[in-house]
Amino acid sequence: MEPWVWIVLAVVAVIVIVVIALALSRRKKEQARVREEQARAHAADLRAKGEEEDLAARRREADALAAEAQAKQARVEADQLEREARQRNDEAAQVRERAEGRLRDADALDPDHDPASPRGSHTGSGRTDAVPGSRSEHDGHHPLHREEGDETPRQDRPRV
Repeated sequence: MEPWVWIVLAVVAVIVIVVIALALSRRKKEQARVREEQARAHAADLRAKGEEEDLAARRREADALAAEAQAKQARVEADQLEREARQRNDEAAQVRERAEGRLRDADALDPDHDPASPRGSHTGSGRTDAVPGSRSEHDGHHPLHREEGDETPRQDRPRV
């Protein structure tokens, strides 16, 4: 073969090698571009999930703060109710002391009261129970109670 054929074959071989090298280079660049796109998409997914989790964490923190505020409010209300209950108990004790004082005064003034017997016991007619409005005063055995349909007070009726 002629030397010029060898030169043409060598140039063709170099061109083929350069074309193959360029094709491989483009293929690698395309693969790298595809990997970068996949990485970008994955990063975007991770960011979106991170933002959702951050939002969920903020919601939970807000819920926790709200629950804490509710608990604090409940403690304040409980303290207020406790103070109110103590105040009412104190008022009830004062009323009870006044009532017992008045009953003692009434017992001291009542000639029918027997100090040796339990409170409310009397000889003769008069008070039959220490606390006005108690069950025994309204059970039909009180002298002013009437039987059903009877318009006359018991003390006015003749005794049999």
